[in-house]
Amino acid sequence: MSKKLIVFALIIFCGIIFIRFILPVFNFGGGGSAANLSDANATSSATTTDYNAEVKVIPVRNWNILDPTTTAEGILLESLDNNFPFYRHNAYTMWHLASLTKLITAVVAVENIGLNAKIPVTTTTMAVEGEAGDLEAGEIYNSEDLLKIMLMESSNRAASAFEEYLGDQKFLDLARAKMRQIGMTQTVIYDPSGLDDNNEGTPNDIFLLLKYIIENDPEILTWTRLTTLSVQPLNSSRINLVSNIDPISSRADFLGGKTGTTPLAKENLATILEYRNMRVIAVIMGSGNRFQDLDNLLSWISQAYQF
Repeated sequence: MSKKLIVFALIIFCGIIFIRFILPVFNFGGGGSAANLSDANATSSATTTDYNAEVKVIPVRNWNILDPTTTAEGILLESLDNNFPFYRHNAYTMWHLASLTKLITAVVAVENIGLNAKIPVTTTTMAVEGEAGDLEAGEIYNSEDLLKIMLMESSNRAASAFEEYLGDQKFLDLARAKMRQIGMTQTVIYDPSGLDDNNEGTPNDIFLLLKYIIENDPEILTWTRLTTLSVQPLNSSRINLVSNIDPISSRADFLGGKTGTTPLAKENLATILEYRNMRVIAVIMGSGNRFQDLDNLLSWISQAYQF
């Protein structure tokens, strides 16, 4: 009799185990299984929706549209927000920097001199080629004001004043150390302004520099968006009227950047633009007409990609 009770108890126990744990796995009937299936479908639907939403923000190339035709030696176009590379041409080929060098000088000055230092304009500074900036020997400028003059008017003398303040070799040591930190392994400089055509770099290195600036020293880009400015030396009553020489600084989509030109470098441009709710870095080096090339490239993106 006791054996029958034990067998009966085992059957009841196994039945409970089957109903409680095994049956739901196979979704055999029952309201609980239907609820689980509904929850699973809802989760799957949400995942699909999120995935589709993510895919929509990634441009899709239309390969029926050929690569753009430009006059430039090197080009890089890439989104800062999703690291999407729209176009690269000779992006790792070295080219003369010209006044793109001043972006490196600005970083060195901001991070090693600060914005409130008193920077003198000496006769040595005034011997540097280029009258841009309207500086006069003997004047002393607040470093922030001098940075604005250097970037807005591309003043070679302002750049030289920062180098002289630090010392020639110290400036170069700081600049080269900063470039190594940023990862600008293909950039070499020998002066702070870009007058020396031995200053060379690649579109990719300039891209890395702009990324660094926007993440660490964004005020530099803010200054490049100024169109006009009145600056007064600390030791003079003279008012220095500064105008931005970059034609695209007045564009609504312009978020900051720098241009550079020498006969050997031709026309360079490094800029950040707002394009279709993205921040796009455009680096154009060795161009015959950088602004026309920029407009052509932006027009090409709208045809070559579906957003």
